[in-house]
Amino acid sequence: MAKIDLARRAEIGREKRVRTRVQIVDAGLLLLADQPPEALTVNAIVESAGVAKGTFYYHFQSVEELVAAVGAKLADTFDELVARSRLEQSDSIERMAFAFTRFLEKAISDPVWARLVVRSAQAPAGIREHLKADLAEAIAEGRLATEDVELAADIVVGIWTQVARGTLERRATPDLPHQALQAALRALGVPRTQGRHAAAARAGRNKSQIGSK
Repeated sequence: MAKIDLARRAEIGREKRVRTRVQIVDAGLLLLADQPPEALTVNAIVESAGVAKGTFYYHFQSVEELVAAVGAKLADTFDELVARSRLEQSDSIERMAFAFTRFLEKAISDPVWARLVVRSAQAPAGIREHLKADLAEAIAEGRLATEDVELAADIVVGIWTQVARGTLERRATPDLPHQALQAALRALGVPRTQGRHAAAARAGRNKSQIGSK
């Protein structure tokens, strides 16, 4: 019986440490949404998280390590938004269109997330690699006006970032994701008919996802 109690006690301790770490990371996320990493201090973090300094240093060796953890969490949210959909879509432009609008919808519904992404001024490395892979496929198929995949990625990320920043300054209209997607597709030189098809396919998947909830 004593062994069972000790095992359970150890499990409770692990669960508490996990919750505390999440609490500290979430506090860092909120702070980084409003200030650059170099302005972040341990005092501000522990005050926001409601923990002691010793607790912070138990989980993180430095502020930089916490910033990296926040970045990893941000990357995870990108993956969660589109990971399953990538397996279901065979068309490169439709994959890009889906990710673009899903990320913008997230920015509209979650201003803290949007501020953090906009402040970071770049997409997580893994997401940019997925984007470049889709764009490279579209370029190989002769579907884009540019043959420079880095330039194409900069166009997509740049438009998304500027539109997301705009949602923090003014109320987003219901059709903003659609309008922004159309602007990105035009900037890439996607033929109008293909652009309409990608947008229509995206809208159809969105309705089916809502209906399945």
